[in-house]
Amino acid sequence: MNMPVVLLTAFIALFGFVSPSTASVWLKTGKETSRPYGHVDYCTRNASDCRSRKAASKLPAVSLTVLKRVNVAVNKAIKPQADQQAFGRKEYWTARTRKGDCEDYALAKRAKLLRQGFKSSQLLLTMGHNGMEPHTVLVVRTRDGDFVLDNLSDDVKTIQTAGIRFKKIQSPDHAGRWLRVTGRTSKQP
Repeated sequence: MNMPVVLLTAFIALFGFVSPSTASVWLKTGKETSRPYGHVDYCTRNASDCRSRKAASKLPAVSLTVLKRVNVAVNKAIKPQADQQAFGRKEYWTARTRKGDCEDYALAKRAKLLRQGFKSSQLLLTMGHNGMEPHTVLVVRTRDGDFVLDNLSDDVKTIQTAGIRFKKIQSPDHAGRWLRVTGRTSKQP
């Protein structure tokens, strides 16, 4: 084996696993913050979905195949439409709809993943800004990092590649509370 190949192999073996594009990354949270109005209304109608919950002591490995299947299925099942047009209200969140906006997609994905055995503390509604407007997605917390299911893309993305400036996220231990997003971390929450 020639020297450049040996050096390249050694470099990959030593440093290849810490690449920012493949390293596990989670959203870092801070103090409690305001709840979105649509979520307050949703919780009034779905109280059992907005209570204290036991945060998973051990996060599962990511199952990209399952996440992709759910993301694509819900993205195809719901027709994009503003709440005012779909429901006659400025803000209305629901998991059961054939038309709606980003929150409705995220709630429908969450409901589908809950039926497939995911824990509610791993399925977190997350709000931010996508460069054009405020936007809500579902963040799936795994031991391999946080993954984003977005109605604007059929691809399951990491938080680094989602193209969203994250602002707030549901608390893993109480579905009715929201936490400020303060950055990213490589330490498992």
